[in-house]
Amino acid sequence: MTTRKMKSASRESRKVKRYRKSRAPMKIRINKYLAQSGFGSRRKVEDLISAGRIRLNGLVVEDFATQVDPETDMVSLDGKQVAHNEEKYYLIMNKPKGYITTLSDEKGRPIVMNLVPEKYKRAGVFPIGRLDKDTEGLLLLTNDGDLANRLTSPRSHITKVYMLELDKPLVDRDQGKIEKGIFLHQLSIKTRPSLIEKIEPTGKRITITIIEGKKRQIRYTFKNFGYKVLKLRRVAYGPLTLEGINKGDVRALKAKEIRELKNFIPESAERIRKR
Repeated sequence: MTTRKMKSASRESRKVKRYRKSRAPMKIRINKYLAQSGFGSRRKVEDLISAGRIRLNGLVVEDFATQVDPETDMVSLDGKQVAHNEEKYYLIMNKPKGYITTLSDEKGRPIVMNLVPEKYKRAGVFPIGRLDKDTEGLLLLTNDGDLANRLTSPRSHITKVYMLELDKPLVDRDQGKIEKGIFLHQLSIKTRPSLIEKIEPTGKRITITIIEGKKRQIRYTFKNFGYKVLKLRRVAYGPLTLEGINKGDVRALKAKEIRELKNFIPESAERIRKR
């Protein structure tokens, strides 16, 4: 065979290989499929599967590892087809007080999704973690179930900064105990080390940096020392802050911010200890 024919045959061979590769089915686990489609973290979608609410091509799914071909298979939730969404959105919100961090509310109370533009709601964004009704500040939303799972994992240790106002000055003795970590009988947990900084000399307005975020953890912590939290606002989440975002506003994260957030996760565990 001549050199020219050999090169030609090689090119044809590469074409065939590329063609075959592009035709191969790209299957993914059903829990990942649902997470990518905006139904929350993998843990949340596994609850849907366990409840028997998910069907694949008409059959109830029982195994979290069931493989799905997004191109040919039909997945449904409670009888309604689930559209697979590969385009990811990452939003930051300055949550106002009085809004509940949930996708819906049977009592008709204000929810954070009321503040989200319709475009993102259709894409299946959901809140990452939660802020209680009386807490305001930085809240992230996404339809990227994998990232949400990483950020909310107990192993992520991502730093969160809260600004709060107490009903009386925080004394140094109590501050030291809180920073070392205390046992919260309300949640049956011992809090991890934190960092407290006084914003003003009176000690009523402070910031606290934590690497966890159990429900009402901060309020319970100060209550156990005889303090009442009058105002609570999250001002930072990892590398992200509320700078330039008015109360009630939502905006998409910039590409640089998304990269910084993803890269911040493995570093976060050391940040409080170093201080």
